[in-house]
Amino acid sequence: MSFGRNLERIRKDHKVSQTKLGEYLGLTQQMISSYEKGISSPNVDLLCRIADYFEVSIDSLVDHVVKTPDAQSPQSRLLRYFDNLTEKDKEKSILIIQAILEDREMSHAKRKRRTTKNQ
Repeated sequence: MSFGRNLERIRKDHKVSQTKLGEYLGLTQQMISSYEKGISSPNVDLLCRIADYFEVSIDSLVDHVVKTPDAQSPQSRLLRYFDNLTEKDKEKSILIIQAILEDREMSHAKRKRRTTKNQ
């Protein structure tokens, strides 16, 4: 996914118009549109301001993934998937992960009680 498509997706996820984003950044709606269409790109300072506005990483805006020998690790894959979720879906994912961890803790506590009881 390109910067333009990521910007558009993130902007729409946050329910922010091109005009409102442009006003915050001191740009015209047409300039935001040109970013989203891939006609032009912001400089680094502006990219940082966009990331700060939406509270996302620059990496998620530009689809950058650090190339490591272990790019296919579960953690790397999870982060790539997570970065492409909507804010609502990110919250759902966090709840799912919390439920998995709580279930694991309960199972561990049950095993510990059984072991203590059998001794």
